[in-house]
Amino acid sequence: MSAHIEPVAITQTVLDACEHLDTASLSDALDSLGINGGLPGIVSQVPGTRCVGVAFTVQYEAVDTPTAFKGAANYIDHVPCGAVIVSSNAGRHDCTVWGDIMTHFALANGIKGTVIDGVARDIDTVIRCNYPLFSRGRFMQSAKNRAQLKAVQVPVVIDGVTVRPGDLLVCDGSGCVVIPQQLAAEVVRRAQAVEQTERSIIEAISTGSTLENARSTYRYDQPWLTDAEKVSVGERP
Repeated sequence: MSAHIEPVAITQTVLDACEHLDTASLSDALDSLGINGGLPGIVSQVPGTRCVGVAFTVQYEAVDTPTAFKGAANYIDHVPCGAVIVSSNAGRHDCTVWGDIMTHFALANGIKGTVIDGVARDIDTVIRCNYPLFSRGRFMQSAKNRAQLKAVQVPVVIDGVTVRPGDLLVCDGSGCVVIPQQLAAEVVRRAQAVEQTERSIIEAISTGSTLENARSTYRYDQPWLTDAEKVSVGERP
Protein backbone atom coordinates (compact mmCIF):
# COMPACT_ATOMS: atom_id res chain seq x y z
CA MET A 1 0.00 0.00 0.00
CA SER A 2 1.41 3.41 -0.96
CA ALA A 3 1.77 6.03 1.74
CA HIS A 4 -0.76 8.83 1.82
CA ILE A 5 0.79 12.14 0.77
CA GLU A 6 -0.75 15.30 2.14
CA PRO A 7 -1.15 18.01 -0.51
CA VAL A 8 0.96 21.13 -0.09
CA ALA A 9 0.04 24.38 -1.82
CA ILE A 10 2.79 25.71 -4.06
CA THR A 11 3.53 29.34 -3.27
CA GLN A 12 3.47 32.15 -5.79
CA THR A 13 7.12 32.78 -4.96
CA VAL A 14 8.01 29.30 -6.18
CA LEU A 15 5.90 29.67 -9.31
CA ASP A 16 7.50 33.03 -10.11
CA ALA A 17 10.99 31.59 -9.60
CA CYS A 18 10.24 28.75 -12.02
CA GLU A 19 9.46 31.25 -14.76
CA HIS A 20 13.21 31.91 -14.81
CA LEU A 21 14.44 28.32 -14.50
CA ASP A 22 14.84 25.79 -17.29
CA THR A 23 13.83 22.15 -17.10
CA ALA A 24 17.44 20.98 -17.30
CA SER A 25 18.36 22.76 -14.06
CA LEU A 26 15.21 21.54 -12.34
CA SER A 27 15.95 17.99 -13.47
CA ASP A 28 19.48 18.25 -12.07
CA ALA A 29 18.02 19.48 -8.79
CA LEU A 30 15.65 16.51 -8.70
CA ASP A 31 18.56 14.18 -9.46
CA SER A 32 20.36 15.53 -6.40
CA LEU A 33 17.40 14.34 -4.33
CA GLY A 34 17.20 10.96 -6.06
CA ILE A 35 13.96 11.80 -7.86
CA ASN A 36 13.18 11.15 -11.52
CA GLY A 37 10.75 13.81 -12.68
CA GLY A 38 11.28 13.97 -16.44
CA LEU A 39 8.57 12.75 -18.82
CA PRO A 40 10.37 10.91 -21.66
CA GLY A 41 9.06 11.41 -25.18
CA ILE A 42 6.70 14.27 -24.37
CA VAL A 43 7.90 17.30 -26.33
CA SER A 44 6.79 20.77 -27.30
CA GLN A 45 4.48 21.01 -30.29
CA VAL A 46 4.74 24.81 -30.38
CA PRO A 47 8.38 25.92 -30.61
CA GLY A 48 9.41 28.71 -28.28
CA THR A 49 6.65 28.19 -25.73
CA ARG A 50 6.96 27.14 -22.10
CA CYS A 51 4.62 26.80 -19.16
CA VAL A 52 4.72 26.73 -15.37
CA GLY A 53 1.80 25.75 -13.16
CA VAL A 54 0.19 23.25 -10.84
CA ALA A 55 -1.06 19.98 -12.28
CA PHE A 56 -4.73 19.32 -12.98
CA THR A 57 -4.76 15.64 -13.89
CA VAL A 58 -7.06 13.90 -16.36
CA GLN A 59 -7.21 10.16 -16.96
CA TYR A 60 -8.68 8.53 -20.05
CA GLU A 61 -9.42 4.89 -20.78
CA ALA A 62 -10.26 2.92 -23.90
CA VAL A 63 -13.92 2.73 -24.87
CA ASP A 64 -15.07 -0.82 -24.27
CA THR A 65 -18.17 -0.58 -26.47
CA PRO A 66 -19.05 2.23 -28.89
CA THR A 67 -21.64 4.53 -27.37
CA ALA A 68 -23.16 7.91 -27.91
CA PHE A 69 -20.90 10.96 -27.62
CA LYS A 70 -20.12 11.57 -23.95
CA GLY A 71 -18.42 14.96 -24.03
CA ALA A 72 -15.17 13.66 -22.56
CA ALA A 73 -13.57 17.11 -22.78
CA ASN A 74 -16.11 18.87 -20.56
CA TYR A 75 -13.84 18.45 -17.53
CA ILE A 76 -12.05 21.56 -18.75
CA ASP A 77 -14.88 23.71 -17.36
CA HIS A 78 -13.51 22.88 -13.90
CA VAL A 79 -9.80 23.52 -14.51
CA PRO A 80 -8.69 26.54 -12.46
CA CYS A 81 -6.82 29.52 -13.82
CA GLY A 82 -3.07 28.97 -13.56
CA ALA A 83 -3.19 25.18 -13.88
CA VAL A 84 -1.33 22.95 -16.31
CA ILE A 85 -3.53 20.13 -17.62
CA VAL A 86 -1.84 16.73 -17.49
CA SER A 87 -3.85 14.37 -19.67
CA SER A 88 -3.08 10.65 -19.54
CA ASN A 89 -4.26 8.71 -22.59
CA ALA A 90 -1.94 5.74 -22.02
CA GLY A 91 0.48 7.02 -24.65
CA ARG A 92 -1.95 6.23 -27.46
CA HIS A 93 -1.08 7.46 -30.94
CA ASP A 94 -4.34 6.45 -32.65
CA CYS A 95 -6.65 9.10 -31.19
CA THR A 96 -6.36 12.60 -29.82
CA VAL A 97 -7.62 14.15 -26.59
CA TRP A 98 -6.84 17.78 -27.45
CA GLY A 99 -7.68 20.15 -30.30
CA ASP A 100 -8.59 23.67 -31.34
CA ILE A 101 -11.75 24.16 -29.24
CA MET A 102 -9.96 23.17 -26.04
CA THR A 103 -7.02 25.39 -26.95
CA HIS A 104 -9.27 28.43 -27.31
CA PHE A 105 -11.02 27.60 -24.04
CA ALA A 106 -7.70 27.23 -22.23
CA LEU A 107 -6.46 30.58 -23.48
CA ALA A 108 -9.71 32.31 -22.55
CA ASN A 109 -9.59 30.92 -19.01
CA GLY A 110 -5.98 31.38 -17.98
CA ILE A 111 -4.89 27.74 -18.24
CA LYS A 112 -1.11 27.75 -18.53
CA GLY A 113 -0.53 24.76 -20.81
CA THR A 114 -1.31 21.13 -21.58
CA VAL A 115 0.79 17.98 -21.25
CA ILE A 116 -0.50 14.84 -22.97
CA ASP A 117 0.60 11.24 -22.64
CA GLY A 118 -0.71 10.74 -26.15
CA VAL A 119 -1.29 12.95 -29.18
CA ALA A 120 -3.08 16.16 -30.14
CA ARG A 121 -4.63 17.54 -33.30
CA ASP A 122 -5.40 20.93 -34.90
CA ILE A 123 -1.74 21.73 -34.40
CA ASP A 124 -1.75 24.53 -36.99
CA THR A 125 -4.33 26.36 -34.88
CA VAL A 126 -2.48 25.63 -31.64
CA ILE A 127 0.69 27.09 -33.16
CA ARG A 128 -1.13 30.20 -34.37
CA CYS A 129 -2.49 30.63 -30.84
CA ASN A 130 1.04 30.16 -29.42
CA TYR A 131 -0.44 27.88 -26.77
CA PRO A 132 2.01 25.74 -24.77
CA LEU A 133 1.20 22.16 -25.79
CA PHE A 134 3.41 19.17 -25.02
CA SER A 135 2.62 15.68 -26.28
CA ARG A 136 4.02 12.51 -27.83
CA GLY A 137 3.04 13.63 -31.30
CA ARG A 138 0.28 14.77 -33.62
CA PHE A 139 -2.60 12.87 -35.14
CA MET A 140 -5.92 14.07 -36.51
CA GLN A 141 -8.19 11.19 -35.50
CA SER A 142 -10.84 11.94 -32.87
CA ALA A 143 -11.15 10.15 -29.55
CA LYS A 144 -14.90 9.72 -30.12
CA ASN A 145 -15.76 6.04 -29.58
CA ARG A 146 -12.07 5.35 -28.95
CA ALA A 147 -11.29 6.90 -25.57
CA GLN A 148 -13.45 8.10 -22.72
CA LEU A 149 -12.91 10.10 -19.56
CA LYS A 150 -12.18 7.88 -16.58
CA ALA A 151 -11.32 10.32 -13.78
CA VAL A 152 -9.99 13.77 -12.99
CA GLN A 153 -7.75 14.97 -10.17
CA VAL A 154 -6.31 11.53 -9.46
CA PRO A 155 -2.64 10.47 -9.59
CA VAL A 156 -1.58 9.46 -13.09
CA VAL A 157 1.56 7.57 -14.05
CA ILE A 158 3.51 8.48 -17.18
CA ASP A 159 6.51 6.28 -17.97
CA GLY A 160 6.91 5.42 -14.32
CA VAL A 161 6.64 9.04 -13.13
CA THR A 162 3.64 9.75 -10.90
CA VAL A 163 1.92 13.09 -11.35
CA ARG A 164 -0.38 14.07 -8.51
CA PRO A 165 -2.95 16.86 -8.54
CA GLY A 166 -1.17 19.98 -7.33
CA ASP A 167 2.34 18.91 -8.32
CA LEU A 168 4.47 21.52 -10.05
CA LEU A 169 4.88 21.25 -13.83
CA VAL A 170 7.53 23.11 -15.79
CA CYS A 171 7.79 22.58 -19.55
CA ASP A 172 10.05 24.12 -22.17
CA GLY A 173 11.90 23.22 -25.35
CA SER A 174 13.74 20.39 -23.58
CA GLY A 175 10.57 18.68 -22.36
CA CYS A 176 8.49 18.45 -19.20
CA VAL A 177 9.51 17.95 -15.60
CA VAL A 178 7.25 17.06 -12.67
CA ILE A 179 8.22 18.37 -9.23
CA PRO A 180 6.49 16.84 -6.19
CA GLN A 181 4.60 19.63 -4.45
CA GLN A 182 6.12 18.81 -1.06
CA LEU A 183 9.62 19.42 -2.45
CA ALA A 184 8.96 22.33 -4.78
CA ALA A 185 10.69 25.03 -2.73
CA GLU A 186 13.82 22.95 -2.13
CA VAL A 187 14.01 21.85 -5.77
CA VAL A 188 13.77 25.46 -6.90
CA ARG A 189 16.52 26.50 -4.48
CA ARG A 190 18.81 23.78 -5.81
CA ALA A 191 17.96 24.57 -9.44
CA GLN A 192 18.89 28.21 -8.88
CA ALA A 193 22.25 27.04 -7.52
CA VAL A 194 22.71 24.79 -10.57
CA GLU A 195 22.16 27.71 -12.92
CA GLN A 196 24.58 29.90 -10.95
CA THR A 197 27.21 27.14 -11.14
CA GLU A 198 26.76 26.86 -14.90
CA ARG A 199 26.95 30.64 -15.36
CA SER A 200 30.21 30.68 -13.42
CA ILE A 201 31.66 27.88 -15.56
CA ILE A 202 30.63 29.58 -18.79
CA GLU A 203 32.16 32.87 -17.63
CA ALA A 204 35.39 31.09 -16.70
CA ILE A 205 35.81 29.32 -20.05
CA SER A 206 34.91 32.55 -21.85
CA THR A 207 37.95 34.17 -20.24
CA GLY A 208 40.39 31.38 -21.04
CA SER A 209 39.90 28.61 -18.49
CA THR A 210 39.91 25.00 -19.57
CA LEU A 211 36.64 23.17 -19.12
CA GLU A 212 38.27 20.75 -16.70
CA ASN A 213 39.56 23.51 -14.44
CA ALA A 214 36.31 25.46 -14.55
CA ARG A 215 34.25 22.42 -13.65
CA SER A 216 36.61 21.55 -10.82
CA THR A 217 36.69 25.10 -9.46
CA TYR A 218 32.92 25.47 -9.41
CA ARG A 219 32.15 21.92 -8.27
CA TYR A 220 30.25 20.72 -11.32
CA ASP A 221 30.13 17.31 -9.65
CA GLN A 222 27.57 18.84 -7.25
CA PRO A 223 26.26 21.92 -9.06
CA TRP A 224 23.24 22.25 -6.76
CA LEU A 225 25.43 23.36 -3.85
CA THR A 226 25.45 27.05 -3.02
CA ASP A 227 28.77 28.90 -2.98
CA ALA A 228 28.84 28.69 0.82
CA GLU A 229 28.10 24.96 0.74
CA LYS A 230 30.88 24.39 -1.81
CA VAL A 231 33.37 26.11 0.50
CA SER A 232 32.16 24.04 3.43
CA VAL A 233 32.45 20.78 1.49
CA GLY A 234 35.89 21.74 0.23
CA GLU A 235 37.15 22.34 3.76
CA ARG A 236 36.16 18.92 5.08
CA PRO A 237 39.06 16.57 5.83
